[in-house]
Amino acid sequence: MTITLTPTSKIREVIDGKKAQELTSTWKEQLLKEKSASDDDAILCDKIVLDGKSYTSVAAKIIADFLTSTEDFQPSIASGIRTAILSDIIASRLEPEGLEVLTTISNAFRESQLEVVDLSDNAMGSKGVKACETVLGGPAVIKSLRCLKLCNNGLSESTMDEVAELLTRPNADDDSSCIADRLEQIHFFNNMSDDAGCSSFKKIIKCTMNPKDIRFSGTRAKAKGSVHITSALNELAREGKLANVTRLDLADNSFGECYQTLSEALRTCTKLEYLDLHDCCIGDDGIVQVCDALLDAKAPLSFLSISGNDIGAESMEGVKRVVALISSINGSIVSFSASENEMKSPGIRSIARSFKSETLREIHMNQNECGSVGAEEIIGMAKRVPNLEVIELNGNGFLPDILTKLNHTFGEKLGELDDNEDEDYDDDLDPEELEDDLGIDGEDDEVQEDPDVDVDALADALNKIGV
Repeated sequence: MTITLTPTSKIREVIDGKKAQELTSTWKEQLLKEKSASDDDAILCDKIVLDGKSYTSVAAKIIADFLTSTEDFQPSIASGIRTAILSDIIASRLEPEGLEVLTTISNAFRESQLEVVDLSDNAMGSKGVKACETVLGGPAVIKSLRCLKLCNNGLSESTMDEVAELLTRPNADDDSSCIADRLEQIHFFNNMSDDAGCSSFKKIIKCTMNPKDIRFSGTRAKAKGSVHITSALNELAREGKLANVTRLDLADNSFGECYQTLSEALRTCTKLEYLDLHDCCIGDDGIVQVCDALLDAKAPLSFLSISGNDIGAESMEGVKRVVALISSINGSIVSFSASENEMKSPGIRSIARSFKSETLREIHMNQNECGSVGAEEIIGMAKRVPNLEVIELNGNGFLPDILTKLNHTFGEKLGELDDNEDEDYDDDLDPEELEDDLGIDGEDDEVQEDPDVDVDALADALNKIGV
C-alpha cells in the first residue's frame, strides 16, 4: 500500500525553512512506518500534494532534497512518485523567488515517471514554463504523462505556444512520438491565450490518441480562435479518437460560426457524460444541431450546461430539441443548466414537462424571462424528480403568489430569488405564445424520447396481426 505525501495542515500559509524541516520529518516517519510493513522493493509513495501553500526557496530546496535523497530510502522517494499536484505553490512570492521555487520543485522529479501533473494557479509566463520544463516536457514525463492541468495560470498567446512546443516535440529516441500522444486528460481553464492560444491548443489535442477528459474554457477565445478548437475535435472524430471521451468542457468559446463542425465531433462521443457549453454563442440553429448530434450519439449525459446561448431568442426550435435530448437522458442526468437564455414561459413549460428522472439533483434556469405559466409547470414537475436537491430560478418574473407556491413546493432546495421581478413576464407575451401545446394524451407532442421505439412497437403490432 502506498501513501500520499501532503502538508500536515490545510490552512493557507507560507512554508519557510523551519516548517519545511518539520514537514519532511513527519513525512519520514510516515514512510519509515510504511517501509517496515512493506516488501523491500515496494514503492512507498506514488503521490505528492503540495498545493495551497506558498513555499520559500529555502523550503523548496529542503523538500526537493528530501524527495531525491537515497540516505534513508533506496531508491529515492521521488523515483516512485506518479502524481504531482503542484498547484498554487508560489502565491505572494516575488518573481525571482517564485521561479526558483518552481525550478527546484520541478527538478526534484527528474528521476520520476510522472503520469499526472497539476501546475494550476501558478503565475506561468514564459519564464515559468521554462522553470517547470522537467515536469512539462522533460525526462519526468516524456514517456509517462497522461494527465496535465494548467488552469488559472495566465497563459498568454506566446506562453501557450511554448507549452504546445514542449508537448508536441518529437521524443529523442522516437521521433514519431511525443508527450501529447498519451494525454488522456488535458485541462486549460481561465487563461488569457486568446485566438492564437486556440491554435496552440489544436496542435496539442490533434496529437492525442485516446483523449478522455478535455477542458479548454475561459481563455478569451473569439470566433476566429474557436474554429481551431472545433476543427481539431472534428479531425479526432474522423479518426475515431473521441470514442472514449467522457468529459468535455468548452465553455466561454464562440461557436456561433462553427457549431456544425462541433456537432459533427459530438456525434462520435458515445461515452460522453459531462458537457459544458455555457456562454458559447450557439443560438437556436446551433443548439438544434448540437442536440441532434447528442441524440445520435446516445450519450449518457449526467451533466449538461447550455446556459448563455440565446436559446429561444429567434424561435422555439432550439427548445424543442433540448426537450427531446432531456427526454432521452432522464435515466442519467444529474445536473442540468440552461440559465441566461430566452426560453420564456412556453420554453420553460416544455423543459419542465420533459423531466421524469430519479437521477436529477440540480436544475439551473435563472434569467429566462419566465413567468407564471412556466413556474406552474415547474411546480408540477416536482413530483417527477423525487431526488432533486437544488433548483435555481432567479432573475425571472414571478408574482407573489407564485413565489409562495415555489417556496412551498421546493423549500430549501430553491435558490435565492433576490433578482426576481415582481411583474409577471408572461404579460409581455401574446396569448398565442402561451397556448398549451398538449396533445390528447396529455403529453407534449414535440417530445419523443426515442422515435425508433414507436416505429418498432408499431412493426411488432402489425406482425402480431399478420399484416
